[in-house]
Amino acid sequence: MLVFVPLSPPDLDAWASSGRRDVSGFAATPVFLETFGLPSHDIEDADLTLLEVAGVAGLLAHGVRLVAVCQTEASGSEPAEFGAVVAEGVRWGAVESLFADDADGAARAAAVGAVLAGAGLEEAWEADAVSDLLRGTELLWHNSTEWEPLSH
Repeated sequence: MLVFVPLSPPDLDAWASSGRRDVSGFAATPVFLETFGLPSHDIEDADLTLLEVAGVAGLLAHGVRLVAVCQTEASGSEPAEFGAVVAEGVRWGAVESLFADDADGAARAAAVGAVLAGAGLEEAWEADAVSDLLRGTELLWHNSTEWEPLSH
């Protein structure tokens, strides 16, 4: 399954340097698809929504929107409605891509993060500030080999 893993820059560095990591992320689980009203065959919309969810989760946990996308086996966790999953010992080679804000997006995300300090994912997801952030910015795609500049 494709798992969207929110990371801090030091977490990214540690994973890429060590080659393995236990991860918590988000995937297109049946509960996620049902919650967001997405058909199982609509992979593109599911992936975009998962990227957004992982970005918001990363902002809440780490103060940045930095997401690794990897192919791995994972099992469900909470919050299930957001497709939360965990996986142990995921190889860095399973990472297919990375997503991060550009400088303008990072500044906007930091401002939203400050407003949402202490909020949970469900509360943040419903916030107008997050809706505005998601409509007004886009996470940029990076190849997994481009991890080093994103880890600082």
